[in-house]
Amino acid sequence: MTEPKCAVFGKCGGCFYQDKGYDAQLAIKKNTVKEEFAGKNLREPGELSVFFKNEFNYRNRMDFVFSGDGPGLRQRGMFSRIVPLQECPIASEGVNRILKDLILWFGENRDELDVFSVTENTGTLRYAVIRSCVFGGDWTVTFILNKDSENIEAHKKIIERFAEKNPSGSVLAGYVKNNTDVSVTEEYEIIRGKETLKERLGPYAFEFHSQGFFQNNPAVAMDMIQYVKESVAGGYDVIVDLFGGVGTFGIHLADKAKETVIIDSSGPGIKCAKRNIIENKIENAEAYELNAKELSFFEEKLKDKKCFFVLDPPRAGLHRKTVKFIKRVRPERMVYVSCNPRQLASDISVLKDVYDYSDPVIFDMFPQTKHIENISVLTLKKV
Repeated sequence: MTEPKCAVFGKCGGCFYQDKGYDAQLAIKKNTVKEEFAGKNLREPGELSVFFKNEFNYRNRMDFVFSGDGPGLRQRGMFSRIVPLQECPIASEGVNRILKDLILWFGENRDELDVFSVTENTGTLRYAVIRSCVFGGDWTVTFILNKDSENIEAHKKIIERFAEKNPSGSVLAGYVKNNTDVSVTEEYEIIRGKETLKERLGPYAFEFHSQGFFQNNPAVAMDMIQYVKESVAGGYDVIVDLFGGVGTFGIHLADKAKETVIIDSSGPGIKCAKRNIIENKIENAEAYELNAKELSFFEEKLKDKKCFFVLDPPRAGLHRKTVKFIKRVRPERMVYVSCNPRQLASDISVLKDVYDYSDPVIFDMFPQTKHIENISVLTLKKV
């Protein structure tokens, strides 16, 4: 057993493993991956490699929930209860610095704030989503409000007080319906600053949307990027970065092919990807907003081409139409980046008739938690 670093560990639902040494945490994660592969009748992986960096202070984004006691995280096993926090040991120094300002703001304005209740579905103030970049210092706070509340305008004025006292970053107000529990939204307005941030990964700078996806652990993300780069021998006609977001993998891999295509269903993400292509002076890349049902648009373009695919889907994994698309196009090689070992094993099981696969490699993006990021390389079988 290890002494937890957090005073509310065990009560707060943010972490699960702070009472275990780091070697023990990694052993649990390795065993989880092996069990998921066994559950899909895949060959048992050998000794799994693990890439990791900092055990603490790594998260560049935290979604804090408001209660009558201030911002915090949900209690383990009790969704409706919030554990107030003064700091979070897995959050980056930048996030914790902004959290202190948020706590101060909440205390100064508590009597005017109408905190949302998930049991009653009433109230106004729901979340504060803090994002803080390691390189460059950009940060945003998005205050998520109940759009069905009658107190929106009053709360916007209170949020303006936070913006006035903390002028170095951007502040937004986002709106969600009272019967949903989400902390990002396409319905928002800028209170001060801008809606995007910029982070540097290796030699490239990436703009990303405050309401969109970006890697939460930049240090380990760079290890992932390097691993994927080393999996690409080069000499490809086309590299396709599926679920490509703002172009993180595609831009890093662009020099390995004649042409690079970044595809994602997120409009804001693809807008950022297009700007990132231009700003990073990538001349052989294009970005497209498409979903799984629209991938057939590319089949003719990829016909008879030597292709490399990067697959980085959400937790739900590959849509069946995406699997069919892959089997029709038959890229020579793919890397599958997964945040869900069970789904990785499931998707490999439906691709293994066409592809050989490597043992997964673990990237510990989220130490102290159960989350596992892994990568497997898939190579087209020779006929």
